[in-house]
Amino acid sequence: MRSLCFAAAANRLLWEGPVERGRTFLLTVLAFADGAARARIAGGTDVQSGLVGFGRATELLSRERVVGKQIAAAMRETLTRAATAAAPLMRCSDPAVVTAAEQLLNAVADVENTARLEAALEGFGRAVNAATAPPLSWWARRRAMRAA
Repeated sequence: MRSLCFAAAANRLLWEGPVERGRTFLLTVLAFADGAARARIAGGTDVQSGLVGFGRATELLSRERVVGKQIAAAMRETLTRAATAAAPLMRCSDPAVVTAAEQLLNAVADVENTARLEAALEGFGRAVNAATAPPLSWWARRRAMRAA
């Protein structure tokens, strides 16, 4: 689950922020200008240089789109693994574990909300720890009853 949080944060940092969108726009404009200038230097007309510029800009944006699809595919794989791992927990006899697993899967689906994911992970850990904790001994239960 931590890898999913990291992947979402890295995706926001690398591809989705306003600074990165501005850089992409700037690089696209520069690629267009580069292609247009090279075609003009080679003796092309205004229309030809514009077409070459658009081609260079399209090539750059296409490469960025491929990388974005690769990141989405990596995140999809992580989501699939999380859902597969949580499926047996959905049939657990302890209702707290089932509820925590459902909340965790819902939080994993919304990877942008890292606070929700962290809270769901913490709740899931508490529920599983409570469900798998060994029962108190007779003596410990008796002491707990006397203390209360």
